[in-house]
Amino acid sequence: MRLVGFGCSFTYGSELVDPDIDPADHWANVRYRESNVWLGRLADKLDALFDNRSEPGNSNYAIQYQFADWFNNYRNPDERVVVCIAWSELQRFSWLSERWSHNNFISNPHLKNEMWKYSNKEWTVNKIDHKYWTDAAKLFVNSVCNLHNIPVLQFNAIGAHTPTQYDNYFLDGLTMESMLKDAQQSDDRLDLFASGGHPNEAGHEYFTIRLHDFAKERII
Repeated sequence: MRLVGFGCSFTYGSELVDPDIDPADHWANVRYRESNVWLGRLADKLDALFDNRSEPGNSNYAIQYQFADWFNNYRNPDERVVVCIAWSELQRFSWLSERWSHNNFISNPHLKNEMWKYSNKEWTVNKIDHKYWTDAAKLFVNSVCNLHNIPVLQFNAIGAHTPTQYDNYFLDGLTMESMLKDAQQSDDRLDLFASGGHPNEAGHEYFTIRLHDFAKERII
């Protein structure tokens, strides 16, 4: 079995850094990062392989297209897979030229040239009903997977999502971020976040334990 994961930095594993390597050596850190993020930990608990296709800053609009790219070009119909999606912030949007660009990076002061180049696109993005794009992305992924008998395990990583009607939704209407914050507030012995606001190793493990129970009961 293989878990194929899509999402933003909460699935990419931002701020998960191997303490035994140079933090600047990004490529040397890939294995550590992907093994310690919730997707890798869940795969380990399920004795499964995993394919992490997430990107920091990802929008739900981009996740929809990244899923379609995997489905059309990389899916092995003979392999048992579970599509795992941690939906991102509703206000994010993305467009694809030579690569994916995400609107939340445009306001970065270090990217002034990029901000000027895409200012008209940012204006357009801010006029869009963002919830519409998220609802459409969820509908697309779930419909395609249902048609092809592919199990889906999904939840909200961050953002003000409203509850859905999907039975495969973990913590429907809540988020990974809010769950971990609530846990940390209720038990001051817990330290679940890195300095930049992403879950640390303990946060991913705390979340994965509960996600694993849900996956075994509802999905697998």
